[in-house]
Amino acid sequence: MMIIMFESINFSPGIITYNVSDDPSCLKEEDIFQVSYFKGKYIIDLGWYRSNYAIKVIKDLDWSAPLLEKECADPQELERLMQECADFINGLIRG
Repeated sequence: MMIIMFESINFSPGIITYNVSDDPSCLKEEDIFQVSYFKGKYIIDLGWYRSNYAIKVIKDLDWSAPLLEKECADPQELERLMQECADFINGLIRG
């Protein structure tokens, strides 16, 4: 079964730089989906970590201190959490 994730989310002006979210066999990988804004000034990163998914908003490649982090175990929650992260970055951009 093919699952298309995040197609309803407008990541503009971000650019999707990595995406295996449409392949169910990859949904337990550490690297699943990534969006970059302004050549890496902000990044949304989705990965699987041990027993749950984590979506992190990173600024200036400082992975040790995410601006925002959302976690869940159920992939059904990812769309909503990803939208929250995209909205968070848009709020930062608009000031």
